[in-house]
Parts: sequence; structure tokens; C-alpha cells
Amino acid sequence: DASAQMAILQFMLAKRETTAVPSSIHCDHLIEAFQGSDIDVATSLVTNKEIFDFLSAAAQKYGIAFWRPGSGIIHQIVLENYAAPGTLMLGTD
Repeated sequence: DASAQMAILQFMLAKRETTAVPSSIHCDHLIEAFQGSDIDVATSLVTNKEIFDFLSAAAQKYGIAFWRPGSGIIHQIVLENYAAPGTLMLGTD
């Protein structure tokens, strides 16, 4: 979510209908750890609604997997759902 906004805007300028390789957006950086996960995620959903709505809509339009706020930290999600021996993965964080 921190760098995805600019990456998606740049992708949109390419005028492609979908990504050439499997891609995903993970919303794990705009949640401030302060009062506990339930309250912190709820607060972030309100505070960052415009960003999350944009990323969610773009992901749906372009066939990109979308991990909503509160789904987990990207590093663990990648290990559990995407990483496999012999694969090359690129990402921003």
C-alpha cells in the first residue's frame, strides 16, 4: 500500500488490460500499531479509505490479487501463498 499507489498509476499509463505476470497488492503499511489490531485496522480503514478503495478497484480491474488491510504482513503472506523453490519473485516494500 505504501508504494503500490505509484506503481499502479504507472501501470495504468501503460494502457494494458492485465499484468503480464501474476501480481498482488498487500495493504500492510498504512496501519499504525497503537491500540491493538482490531482498533488499529478499523482506524486505518477510515483514515486511508481513499487509498484502499483505489488499490482494491485497480486490483479488480487489472486482475491483481488484493490483500486487504488486516490480512497480514506481506513477508509472511508471500512465504505461505506464493513462494516456491525455483521461482523468482520481485517486490517493493
